Amino acid sequence: MTGLALAGGGARGAYQIGVYMAFKKCHIKIDGYAGTSIGAFNAAMLAAKRDKELLLFWQTVNIGLLLGLSEEYLKEINNKKINIEKLKESINYVKNIILNKGLSTSKLKALLEELDIKKTLYASEKDFGLVTVNASELKPLYLFKEDIKPNLLNDYILASCYLPIFKMEKIVDDKFYLDGGFYDNMPVNSLLKRGYNQVYAVDLKAIGIKKKYLDKEKVIVIRPSRSLGSILTLNQEKINNNIKLGYYDGMKVLKKLDGYKYIFKKRNDWYYKFLLREVNKKMLGDMKKFFGTKDSKKLIIKALEYVMTKEKYDYYHIYAPYEVINKIKKSSNNYGVYRFIKYLKII
Repeated sequence: MTGLALAGGGARGAYQIGVYMAFKKCHIKIDGYAGTSIGAFNAAMLAAKRDKELLLFWQTVNIGLLLGLSEEYLKEINNKKINIEKLKESINYVKNIILNKGLSTSKLKALLEELDIKKTLYASEKDFGLVTVNASELKPLYLFKEDIKPNLLNDYILASCYLPIFKMEKIVDDKFYLDGGFYDNMPVNSLLKRGYNQVYAVDLKAIGIKKKYLDKEKVIVIRPSRSLGSILTLNQEKINNNIKLGYYDGMKVLKKLDGYKYIFKKRNDWYYKFLLREVNKKMLGDMKKFFGTKDSKKLIIKALEYVMTKEKYDYYHIYAPYEVINKIKKSSNNYGVYRFIKYLKII
């Protein structure tokens, strides 16, 4: 069985639906999902076979309103022009949130009610699990869908996402709960214990405790190649870019593609050694020193990415190495790394 473990990380969770779309593109079947915090929400939707709805959610979500922040406040914190009077109003607004002992969860509850995940989750053959912490008893909970009564599903998903920024409320069985990330932000082991022979883990590089994997040979980690921004980002363009980044990072891992900042079609080591055949020893030595590697493949990829970054190449594309080399050869820049690339011999 193949499982997908989804870490917590607030608004960075958009990245995970992008990764899932890569699995879909590669026709890789996922048998079960486990998640923490926002990962629990994403996992529930995917296990319920609601991936199209989940994608639309992330493409249109207003994180600020979902967290109960007022539209006026959101406009101000997104306004690049500084207005002292408005700044004072914003500070007072935050003070009121603190005096009320946290943000309201009413919008989150309303969203979960509207989505009604239970209507398809319990009919699905897909496995689903989540992590939360029973704060009243200081007890971590790993729960799968057979452990959760359908009428309590929304409450447990909310419990898994319950950060201290929210107003403390009793959620299930008259008890307080905390975000599962306080105990296990990457619930890989819950799937391994369940008998999964391969688990893909989607990291969001967020704060939270990560347990040592019970069998790391069975775990493949997919993590962002670039910053996903704040866990409370309010920038919809950033969220949409994170979806795309998730897709391309996912494709890179699943298809074993090359690259660090960018993605290249897979080529063997001999191919890169072949490209270096007309580069003189001094230039080769200088480049190896500059990029800190003696490996031919790593050297050329790092050199290409160096120029691609300077030239602002699109991140969201899978490049063929020879296409990038040919394009750089046409550049008017004949110095440094550009000159090195121009010495690479394709044919």
